[in-house]
Amino acid sequence: MLADLAPPGVERLRIVTGAAGLDAAAVTLLRRDLERAANHRGSAEEIWQTTQLAPAAEPPPDWRPSLDLSTRLVATFDLAELGTPLAQRTHTDVMLRAEPMRGLVLGGGLRINAPSDLELLDTNALPAAQPVRSDLPRYADRQLSLDHAYGAWLARPADGLTTRLSAGHLEEMYAGIGAEALVQPLAARWALGLDLNHVWKRRPDSLLGFDRTDARGTGHASVYWESLGADTTTALRLGRYLGGDWGGTVEVMRRFDGGIGLTAHATWTEGPDGAQSRFGGRMDWGLALVVPIAASGWLPVGGTVETAVRTLGRDAGQRLQQPLPLYDLRVPGGVGRLTGTWSRLLD
Repeated sequence: MLADLAPPGVERLRIVTGAAGLDAAAVTLLRRDLERAANHRGSAEEIWQTTQLAPAAEPPPDWRPSLDLSTRLVATFDLAELGTPLAQRTHTDVMLRAEPMRGLVLGGGLRINAPSDLELLDTNALPAAQPVRSDLPRYADRQLSLDHAYGAWLARPADGLTTRLSAGHLEEMYAGIGAEALVQPLAARWALGLDLNHVWKRRPDSLLGFDRTDARGTGHASVYWESLGADTTTALRLGRYLGGDWGGTVEVMRRFDGGIGLTAHATWTEGPDGAQSRFGGRMDWGLALVVPIAASGWLPVGGTVETAVRTLGRDAGQRLQQPLPLYDLRVPGGVGRLTGTWSRLLD
């Protein structure tokens, strides 16, 4: 236990939570309360009564550079296309993320594509002046490709404010630059976010090349609301999508014990270039289940297995697949998750 490892004269123990070099909160506990609870003369609730929470004022002195290798196996199914009752895509990503100094994150991902039937997609169902994702089969037919390669700078310029600057190949189909800001006071169950990106379409026949004539501006303002314990978050996003269409997305994220996550989203936009359907707009939707897996004999590194049912190859309502979203970084070390799991402190 932490109290057993501290020197004899220490009466208060300070723990700083956070991720990717971003400190979220400083938690100060009384050593005597921890020792009493360890001897079955106290409880997690009693420890909470004397615990102090504060913004992390300064970085811990023993921070060290880190290097993380992980895998991601993704199977995606589309049940809503006109040309085929079922379209599927499966791929495995091998990802490397390095933090050589506080605030600097370097990420890269190699994608291994399994055979798919994306050629059956009706790419004329949602016409656009320039394809957004309806040319997905051109990217998925390569057995080996570079999914992302980027650099990002994370900072916390003020209490409750987190910022990110990113540049590089941000996802499989787009490269560019982006900025994001997230405001969330220490103990607040709400957060406000704004992300702005200027991207170019990557060329499917080139490892690092992109089309300089196909530039797109996209960005969203987001409002997040957490349940008690932050196990469920509802997000509302309004802004401009990759096809130039304007609209909004409602997203619900549920986190379970063990790191399992379930996400559902629904998007409505005016359609690429303002093209309207008989319903007055375009809809996009999806449901995804993410299960973490630990390293084992057949898998030397840990990662996730993801199963999703969503639309594939659509041009309307498509957001940039940002590899380092700020809200997802803050949640594991945030006060909401801390209070939600406090009852298991002594387990």
